[in-house]
Amino acid sequence: AAQRELLEEPGYRAARMRRLIDGPSSPGLCAELVTFYHAEGLEKVGDGGGDETESIVVHEIPLSQVAQWLQAMMQAGYLVDPKVYTGLYFAECVGARN
Repeated sequence: AAQRELLEEPGYRAARMRRLIDGPSSPGLCAELVTFYHAEGLEKVGDGGGDETESIVVHEIPLSQVAQWLQAMMQAGYLVDPKVYTGLYFAECVGARN
């Protein structure tokens, strides 16, 4: 499912996907799990944007500029899911190890 979503939403294919961690999205409220993956060997193969039932705008931001971009989006009135910051934390941890 993660590989399919990576292709469908941002338009990338990964040579390898490694599961980093999973856990409940809303502990005590539901049994839904969120899983974070590290994708390696990325290749841009499509425009992304989701399928015919979705309206997704893809923003490709260099990792070094993500914090500033997210802050600007919040100041412009957009809501940023806290899981975005969790994913960035794990991306930074994985990057530091490699």
